[in-house]
Order: sequence, then structure tokens, then C-alpha cells
Amino acid sequence: MKTSLTIISVLVSSFWAGAIDERIWVDAKINGHPVQFAFDTGFGLPIAIFTSEARKLGLKITPPSHEPDPGKAAFGTTEPCDLDLGTTNFHTTVFTYDLPDYLKEKAVGIVGWPAVSENIFSLDAIRQEMVFFKDAPKVDKPWVKVNVTTNTQLTLEIPGPGRTYTVLLDTGKGAGVTLHPKRWQEWKLAHTNQPVTLEAYFMPGAGLVVREESFAHELTLGALTLTEVPVMEANQAETTSDDHFEAAFGLAAMKRMEIIIDGKHGIGYLRPRQTSPQPYEHNRLGAVFAPKDLQSENLVAHVVPGGPAFAVGIRDNDLLMKIRGLDTTKWRTDPNVLPLSRFWNSPAGSILELTVKRGENIFKVDVVLENILPPDTAKRSN
Repeated sequence: MKTSLTIISVLVSSFWAGAIDERIWVDAKINGHPVQFAFDTGFGLPIAIFTSEARKLGLKITPPSHEPDPGKAAFGTTEPCDLDLGTTNFHTTVFTYDLPDYLKEKAVGIVGWPAVSENIFSLDAIRQEMVFFKDAPKVDKPWVKVNVTTNTQLTLEIPGPGRTYTVLLDTGKGAGVTLHPKRWQEWKLAHTNQPVTLEAYFMPGAGLVVREESFAHELTLGALTLTEVPVMEANQAETTSDDHFEAAFGLAAMKRMEIIIDGKHGIGYLRPRQTSPQPYEHNRLGAVFAPKDLQSENLVAHVVPGGPAFAVGIRDNDLLMKIRGLDTTKWRTDPNVLPLSRFWNSPAGSILELTVKRGENIFKVDVVLENILPPDTAKRSN
């Protein structure tokens, strides 16, 4: 016996607000009002609602009682409310989180790993589907058997020669594999010819993050070898999630494997896909413009050498003023500005007219977007 929950996709996520970011949706009701939560196995609480959405629902809120530790997020609570989650009904308080106002989000909040940790289910990131099972399905030898730890996030221990590899399975982000900073530096040194672009996103505990993103034609973690996956460096919030953190798998990485999780017995099964990868939506500008922190007003350039933006003269620390006549200096107040990623992720061949400021000089450039990361581009030598 099994039931299926079909997923809808959305362009911007709350807890990984970056480029194209798909979601697994969970229908629910709060005090009888229909709402949608996003399912996030990287989220360590059972359920949280964004503070602004809680207010819209008329819920009274108790704010966080203390400042969070580095790499952590602060949560308040709602007054007790009636929560209908599928066939399960609760009368309970719900955690709240202050999402920055300028980040657009379709979900009212997050359903985290603890809410489903005792279930047996499969995850299909390609079909965007979650299937629950009454009993664990039988698997054959090609599957890699892993341990599911009792962490507050969906954490796997992948067996390897003489050790295990701790990996976070995170449905809350659309990225591929994010590696521990040390492992990321090792990977970069061994793959100097791989193309690089940039990704900018927001994550509680980490704040605003800008990271290089590349592509691995083959990536091995213990007994598991994935092919054709995006790869980048993990942020502070990810690395502090577990003392033994090695990597995290986002939805783009999950598309490269089949996944069965048996939370009831603390085991899981992974099987790499051998099919050709789907085109990967990524930053085709080779640059991002982001505020230095949540209080800053200016959108500041981060540019990778050799990319389309660099080729037309854009450099680090240039300020973004306009995109095709859209005044981007009003990004906090004009709902038409964000998300900027919709411009960077436009198809190859698209032309972006950017107005930027350097010092006292303001100038315009036309940038032709290019496919930077495979599988859209030809493979490099390593």
C-alpha cells in the first residue's frame, strides 16, 4: 500500500533563496485555512511558519528569547492553533521564523525532517514526487545501503574504506552537491579546467551567501559515485549541522540517483542513475550582484574571471543600477526587481543590458549569456 504526494515547482525558495529552486509541497490547514508548506529534509524542526504568514492568519506570536549561535537561526512560536497535516490533526504551537521581507516565497512555512522521520518513503527529484510505503520495499544488490542517523536533519552515513561519509540529504535547496570547504578546495585543485560560475542565495544561520559553482563529471563519496552533478562549497550553516559533515545533496544531486529512506529502521538505499543528465539551470552571466549583508542597500558585483560579465568589463565591487531599464536600486521596495536570478538564468544567447556604477562613473554594457556549466557545454579535460 502506498500513497503519492505530487510536487509543484517554484522559482524562489525560502530556506535556499537562490536560482531556480524546485520544491516538494505539503498541503495543510491552519485554523481551517488552506495553506502550503514546503518539505525540507535539511530543516531541523518539525514545522515552522514564516512570521509574516502567521500574522496574516491572525496568530499571536512570541518572538525569539535569545540571539542565535553562529550558523544557527532564531525561532519564535505562535499561540496554540489547529493544524491539519494530511490525515493528522494537531492542536499545537508552531515555530516562527522572520524571513526578510524582500524574499518572495509561495509557501507559508517549512515541514522539516522530524515530521516524517519515522516513515518509509522514496524520493524522486526528477518526477518531483514523494511516495510513502507501509513496509520497506525490497532492493537488489546495485543499491548502496546507508545508515540514517538520529539527527534533526536527514543525515546519511555512506560506507567507505575504513570510514563512513556523513552527507546531508536536503530537499530544501535546488543545488547539486555542496562540499565541506576542505574537500571543496581539494576538488578545485584536482579540477582546474572545470568551468565556474557564481550562485547567490539566502539561508537562515548563514545569511546572504555567494559561492562559486562548478560541475563534476564524476564525484565519489565512499561507496557512492555520482556522475554529471553541479558542485559548490558548503556554507557555515551546513558545516555546523554535524561535526562530521562531508557534503550535502540538493535536488540537482538527487536527480542523479534513486532514493529510498526507511526512517523506521534507520536505513536508506541509494542507486546512481546512469541516464544522461537533464539541462541544468544555472547562472549564465558568470557574475552576481548582492548586498554585502541584510542591512546594505547597494547590489555589489561578484565576478568570475573569463565569464560573460568579465568579458564586457564588469568587475568585482561594481554597483548594479539597472537591468534593461528596470531600476534595481529599488530592490527592497519594488516587487518587480527580485529575484534577480531570473535574469542570470535566462537561456544562452539572451542579451542583458546592464547599467553599473564604478566610483563616480556610470556606464552601460550588453552581456550575451552563455551556457557555462555542463551538461549544456562541452566537457573539459578534467
